[in-house]
Amino acid sequence: MGNVVIVTHWLDGDVIPFVRIGKVLRDRGHKVTLLTHCHFEKMAKEAGLDFEPWDTPEEYKQLVEEMNGGIVLGINNEDFKKKHESFEVRMKEYDKILKYCKEENTVILCKNRSSIAAHMVAEKYELPLASVMMNPTEVVSMISFDRLYGKKDIPLCNKLREEIGLPPIKSWLQWESSPSMTLAFWPSWYAKPEQNWPRPIETIGFPIEEGKEAIKREIPEDFKIWLKEHEKPLLISGGTTKLIDPLFYPMSIAAAELLNKPTIVLSRYKELLPEELPANVRWYSYLPLDEIMPYLGGLIHHGGMGTLSGALRGGVPQLILPCFVDRPYNAALIKELGVGNYLYRPKWKPETIAKAVKELMVPEIKERCLIYAGKMKQNNGVSIAADKVESLMKEPQYIYRFNHDYNGYDYELGEKEEEERSKKNKIFKDLTKEQKMKLLFHIRNRGGC
Repeated sequence: MGNVVIVTHWLDGDVIPFVRIGKVLRDRGHKVTLLTHCHFEKMAKEAGLDFEPWDTPEEYKQLVEEMNGGIVLGINNEDFKKKHESFEVRMKEYDKILKYCKEENTVILCKNRSSIAAHMVAEKYELPLASVMMNPTEVVSMISFDRLYGKKDIPLCNKLREEIGLPPIKSWLQWESSPSMTLAFWPSWYAKPEQNWPRPIETIGFPIEEGKEAIKREIPEDFKIWLKEHEKPLLISGGTTKLIDPLFYPMSIAAAELLNKPTIVLSRYKELLPEELPANVRWYSYLPLDEIMPYLGGLIHHGGMGTLSGALRGGVPQLILPCFVDRPYNAALIKELGVGNYLYRPKWKPETIAKAVKELMVPEIKERCLIYAGKMKQNNGVSIAADKVESLMKEPQYIYRFNHDYNGYDYELGEKEEEERSKKNKIFKDLTKEQKMKLLFHIRNRGGC
């Protein structure tokens, strides 16, 4: 049996998939340790995983608030990096990871880009490592970061490497692309992997699967009773983050009032909602979203990967109001599949949102939703990820080695792919090439060390 060390950062969508995979590996008899923020300790331990936190509750709360402000571009990205991605932070993470990597048959599974310390441990001690891409924009945003800011990070990268006795590097992207196994947490029918990443990327499916939940949650009894009286309600959700445009909930709720449909608003942050809700709207701080999804008639959401994959699985038409990070591109992909639509912020008016919801409630779109719900029955991303981790234990080619075969990024090909992406995203219209690159970087707004 193996010793699996899982490393990740940030919010629910960046952590919960790893808890699911860790639980499957633990059930197969492996020892599994999750290293991430303290907020996820209870979930990890309920799933049977060993756990090591990066931070304290106070530190994590501050991190989340600063991430929210930073991605809206209200906080200087350099200040954020100095505070949360500094030499001291990375070396502290390195020491914590190393503590769990001293057993035989150790392998590392980590989220790309933020897991620099995991790369360092794997390279120093010649351990197998697999890196995970969480959404289709991550590749292009990392490449954009490298072109715009990567050289500025080289001194910090080399300072870290020198500290543990590794040779200096000349390219941040070369280091970031060194894992021999890179997994993409979505199916190829949702988005094909980028061709221009220095090494192959393997799409394995969404990290959502029947019977492979991080923790099994039951639908509350009072909600079951409410559902019997209000069939096929509309649900409004901005996910589990506060990284939401201030207009998202007020405009969506006002649209629900116009539609006069039974509506659930799902948010743990009641302060983001209007003080008074319409008579047809009911607020919950928490519901097991994956379990209730098949009972919904429609969904208005922010465009996060977890929410949209749950809607695909439940066969629910979805209207996306995207802002920030990967959400605009996800919204374009959902429309392309024919299972939903999106509205960019200038069109966030109650009448426009209500009209867009009505337009989704037609037989053609409902049939498309059922087709993709059928596809989702074949989606085994959690099990496949666990299989891939087990292959790290058996195949020596996955031992982490610096990518000396890297010959530089093909910017001509990248610009062609960027142009295709621009056609799907109206936010790119009329921008210069330099502005597009900066926007693609800020779409993720995290990179380097």
